[in-house]
Amino acid sequence: MEITLEVVRSVFVDVLEGRMTREAADRWAYAITRESESGTLTFAPHEEMARIWAGVMYLYGIDTMEEPGEYLHTEEDIRTAMQEKVGGR
Repeated sequence: MEITLEVVRSVFVDVLEGRMTREAADRWAYAITRESESGTLTFAPHEEMARIWAGVMYLYGIDTMEEPGEYLHTEEDIRTAMQEKVGGR
């Protein structure tokens, strides 16, 4: 499986724009980590591997609750993380 910076960025955008739930983004990121563990994940371009992985790791846990009904990460936190890790608006 190949993963790109654009794909990771699109998951952030989908969460922020309400097209994907945080829970779905977390499950997506979990699936990516499983691919990595099995040795079947490739990064494109390879030189962006660190940024791609940082984005995936942030998304893996994006659904963590601070308390019932309150997410640990605010929408502003998510937007800032997207900009810092994978770029974007």
